[in-house]
Amino acid sequence: MERKKKITLDPRLQKCADFVRCGVRVADVGTDHGYLPIALLQSGKAVSAVAADINAAPLESAVRNAARFGVSGRMRCVLSDGLAALSPQDADDVVVAGMGGELILRIISEADWLRAPEKHLVLQPMTTADRLRAGLYAAGFAIDREDAVFDGKKIYSVLSVFFTGEAKNALPLRMLHMGCIRPGSPDSARYAASVLHHLENQRAGLRHAGGDTAALEAAIDEIRAAYRPEAE
Repeated sequence: MERKKKITLDPRLQKCADFVRCGVRVADVGTDHGYLPIALLQSGKAVSAVAADINAAPLESAVRNAARFGVSGRMRCVLSDGLAALSPQDADDVVVAGMGGELILRIISEADWLRAPEKHLVLQPMTTADRLRAGLYAAGFAIDREDAVFDGKKIYSVLSVFFTGEAKNALPLRMLHMGCIRPGSPDSARYAASVLHHLENQRAGLRHAGGDTAALEAAIDEIRAAYRPEAE
């Protein structure tokens, strides 16, 4: 009997897989080729998986890959705009990775069934992570863990999120831009360097416009002191 191949994930997707709880039903939104749910099924972390994508072509690739890696019986591929075609019974853990932070927020906001404390979100924004964090807290979600990950010359963050029902607005600037990434954790200094570059550009723009830069100055100093990006 032919032994089924094991799939290998890149560092970004592997970090997402690390955040998924054990023994769950998982949904991967924007699955592309289906690599993440296949890996979760092969490892035994997921007992079943739904691979969802808005485009038919990558979903067809996910179907082929599920067969190739021997998980077709446990992985359902669904054409869906976000979570529109999924139900609460489909997933305990929902992964939304490889999209902009604002698109991730839209997908979450359109699925009311995610507003339950037993549901777990694993989110990996490609852009506007600050807006994602702000929107999550404003909607009653909270980040319980966050890690930075370096992959392909780019730095990303992966968020573990649960619904608490306690809405929070006006996050401190450090929380807005660094989230729950712990100082001294792998790739945290590199992530801080990227954030500081963005904040310093904001500061320059404010100065040029004659705006008040005091809050930005304080956040820049706090992030630099905590994460020491110069030591990277």
